[in-house]
Amino acid sequence: MIPQRSPSPIAGPSASGGQYDLPANHFLNLQPSFAQSTELYPSGAPTTSAHESNGLAPNTASLASADFDVDVRTGFLPGSKNVERLEGKYAVWEEALDAARGTEVGDGLIVGGQREKERLWRDAVNTMPIVDIHELRSLPLLRRAHVVLTFLAHFYAHTTPASTTSSSSEKEPIPIPACISVPLLKVSPMLGLPPVLTYADTVLYNFLPSNPAVAPSASSNLPSEIITTFTRTRSEEQFFLISALTEIVGAEALRLMRQSLDELFLADEKALRRLTVYLRRLAQQIDKISDVTMTLMKEVDPEEFYHLIRPWFKGGDADGPTSAGWDYLGLTTSGDPEDLTSSVAESSSTAGKRGKLFSGPSAGQSSLIHAIDIFLTVDHSPTEEERAEAMAAIEDPSQSHITVDSTPVSSDAPAPSVPSHGHGHGHATAVPRGEATFVQRMLQYMPLPHRSFILHLSTHPTPLRPLVVHYAHSHPALATAYDGALESLRRFREKHMRVVSLFIVQQARRSPSERVRKMMGLQPETEEERALAEEKGKTVNINEIRGTGGSALFKFLKRCRDNTTKAMVKPSGAGYELE
Repeated sequence: MIPQRSPSPIAGPSASGGQYDLPANHFLNLQPSFAQSTELYPSGAPTTSAHESNGLAPNTASLASADFDVDVRTGFLPGSKNVERLEGKYAVWEEALDAARGTEVGDGLIVGGQREKERLWRDAVNTMPIVDIHELRSLPLLRRAHVVLTFLAHFYAHTTPASTTSSSSEKEPIPIPACISVPLLKVSPMLGLPPVLTYADTVLYNFLPSNPAVAPSASSNLPSEIITTFTRTRSEEQFFLISALTEIVGAEALRLMRQSLDELFLADEKALRRLTVYLRRLAQQIDKISDVTMTLMKEVDPEEFYHLIRPWFKGGDADGPTSAGWDYLGLTTSGDPEDLTSSVAESSSTAGKRGKLFSGPSAGQSSLIHAIDIFLTVDHSPTEEERAEAMAAIEDPSQSHITVDSTPVSSDAPAPSVPSHGHGHGHATAVPRGEATFVQRMLQYMPLPHRSFILHLSTHPTPLRPLVVHYAHSHPALATAYDGALESLRRFREKHMRVVSLFIVQQARRSPSERVRKMMGLQPETEEERALAEEKGKTVNINEIRGTGGSALFKFLKRCRDNTTKAMVKPSGAGYELE
């Protein structure tokens, strides 16, 4: 059962002794803004649209609040053990996943589905029953169900040979059988996730700490094992594991952000001094996140990642806007009248159509860097062209808007006049506001509580940057510490660009080695094939390479780095360019 929240100690019947009656609409009597009470979930039913508060509790929660499923020890990682395997009637899902993965490296299914092995596996899956989800009554069980079902969906989609209509060369949507799609489409909204593999499935819900009997910890019980992979390769395990390690290192960054926002609320002389210290520490913590990220360079084989592992991640939008998408079968025959494929992560161009264009897992779906961006008030406002593209990529453009203060800063200009809100600071007048539309799209692929956290942070009444700008002349150490945190974030982005260059750009320009071709189930490359591959590699346009989250990698990473620089009070030049 999902644990119910304890009642407020000051709410309830006065006859209970020491407790007082409060009006039903008093904010201490209201549910948190991401949960609605139902008969099945008295403590609040998860729903993909519940962050639209509809008159529920106001935004009074702390950044470390359990309402956001953010653990003070582990950050966005679950504070309790992830389920390793489903049992009982759900074991049939696990058994199908075991068969797809094989028993060792090279024994599992391969992308493309050209072998008899892949056909037999799909045939077996098509005979599986549709299992109801009524016994999945805890969050860890629901999370494991989403992991298993989305891995199965990706295995099925990527082992299905491409098909076209008889009358044209138009691609048909890839069918996801009812035994996978029906339970997946019921589990997904309970977690606030789309019915596709996400970062949460591959990282947050997919690790075990060194000692699974106790809670994970950055100091004594780090993530050390990955539960599920596509290929069983060490490279894939390390790719997921290093992401989990960055998340747990990020827990300290979240704690510093929470402390900083407390000081922003006070904004007296002592608070400004403490805020300066916290920003210096945040810079150090962001550098630690960068250091962990860079271990990818030695722990993950770039060739295996690009050619063997990454193809499994692709979602229904893998071919861009012209993708046929995935067709989630079984709803019309299951007796369920609802269109459960409706999701705020769905492309507006496929609303009401069979083929759904969901994106695959991406580091952009991690809440950690988005949270740091928003806290430091980095403005990722898009161009008009990018804004239109992003708006077309979600079902409801009114959902999950994030705005940031993008006030231009000149280090030579006097501090702006800021109207007081009783604490010596506030918002500057005539502040332009920008929509971070890539963040907005990636929000839909985050678990609902984390999405609520990001929205909460983006609407905090005392954002950091306006205060730093206001006090830049009277408290230069504060401005220097703020710029130092942004410099650390820029270093992180430049290191990320180096990772992308090695793991994606360089690999896209060359064909796989014979070792990796064998792991992919391919025949040895002929001289003619090798010559064609070399010629093709010379013409690769890095501006056309897209991430599994759907972004144009080169443009996106460069713009994020440049936007980080622009947020500085005294911007400095950036060096690394993606090649």
